[in-house]
Amino acid sequence: MPLMQSAPGPETILDGRRYLYFAGTGYLGLQGHPDVLKAAADAVYQYGLSSATSRTGFGNNPPTLEVEERAAAYFGQEAAFYYISGYVGNAILAQWLRDQFDVAFLDELAHYSVIEGLAMAQRPVITFRHCDADDLAAKVAAHLQPGQRPLVMSDGVFPSLGHIAPIPAYAEVMARYPGGLICLDDAHGGGAIGPAGRGTFDYFGLDGAPGGGRSAGPTGLYFSGTLSKALGGQGGIISGSREWIDQLKASSHYFNGASQPAVPVAAASAKALEIVSNHPELRQQLWDNVRRAKDGLGRMGLTVDDTPVPIIPLTIGSGNNMDRIQQSLMRQGIAIAYVRSYAGISAEGLLRIAIFATHTPEMIDRLLGELGENL
Repeated sequence: MPLMQSAPGPETILDGRRYLYFAGTGYLGLQGHPDVLKAAADAVYQYGLSSATSRTGFGNNPPTLEVEERAAAYFGQEAAFYYISGYVGNAILAQWLRDQFDVAFLDELAHYSVIEGLAMAQRPVITFRHCDADDLAAKVAAHLQPGQRPLVMSDGVFPSLGHIAPIPAYAEVMARYPGGLICLDDAHGGGAIGPAGRGTFDYFGLDGAPGGGRSAGPTGLYFSGTLSKALGGQGGIISGSREWIDQLKASSHYFNGASQPAVPVAAASAKALEIVSNHPELRQQLWDNVRRAKDGLGRMGLTVDDTPVPIIPLTIGSGNNMDRIQQSLMRQGIAIAYVRSYAGISAEGLLRIAIFATHTPEMIDRLLGELGENL
């Protein structure tokens, strides 16, 4: 397992060697931004490493509150809840929603955090075929009793496959059932897709709802996100109306019992959100880079989609062949991931290329050239 010895960026040091880095999830390239690092360093000396108490004690501090204020503004809402890790956002929402649905319908390739979070609600769970609204409709019709309320849970953007969940089609299904809900883990969508960079709902033009979560006609839409990927920081985030967020915090032990993100991490996250909010050209550069990479791969005869998602999965022959390609690129100083086992991939695995806003055209062209030599 390679040892990362620098901040992740377009060039990253692994095991003592500098590589062109096309892996991970730092899509906007902010994890090593000098202003983000300075914010963290300054906070260490002013606030220490942590508050050493819960937020219902004396644990609130200016960086944590700034994260919530900036995240709410970024996602177009009144307030936000900032907590220890994006991984637990599904559990927070599933527990909140447990009295508002009777049967959950889960994408069969949903991330582990979605599966584990949904289990906290202790409601029946039915899986449906990946990103298949027709199968969802059939499963709901077959398993929902009269008067029962359905909930769909899924990733917004799938982390290995790069697929975007077809939310408008899901909303059409849920609209047939009073009280139908959709809840997303949008860890890989937030910051990376949507005109305002707000993620999957933004991508499909779905507006915020004043009561918390989001709304598409009669269907309630909720999402949790993370700051640790495109948005350049660390920790999970849920946004909504001020009244709803206050209720969510009051109901969650991740507010009154769990540790909160370290104070320097919060300060860095707030600075990263400030940068993303003030520099929308970062998103445009990301989308331009994604288009350059996908166009080049398409010209090689490889199958790629035409979305702005900065995750490019490639299946090229057997697992042994993909391992060969990945190792050859590493020898050439280019790091991409060969994913052997992860939610939603086949037994052969896949090559996963991640594109950053901070990659230069020359870097992308070098990746394409070296990959082409190894096909």
